[in-house]
Amino acid sequence: MFTMTAREFNQSVARAQRVADDQPVLITRRGEPAYVLLSVDEYERLLPSAPTKDSRSLLDMIVPLPEGADPDDLFGRIMDEIAIERSRDLGREIDLS
Repeated sequence: MFTMTAREFNQSVARAQRVADDQPVLITRRGEPAYVLLSVDEYERLLPSAPTKDSRSLLDMIVPLPEGADPDDLFGRIMDEIAIERSRDLGREIDLS
């Protein structure tokens, strides 16, 4: 990433634009990162696309609890179900001969 100070940017906006056509330009103020200049193509590439069924986040897939439900009780029931399923799983037999 190309870096320039805010003063350099103000003195040469055209140079920053030319560089931004190929790579992001980090603009610093008092030695700290302050801004990033991107080409429109790079900016659009970074925008989230319209969500599809396959691109949903984990939070989108979590079904909200019914109103008035106790999350601790729900968690306990889920853990009980897991424990019951595991208790039925006796694994597989292995021939050690």
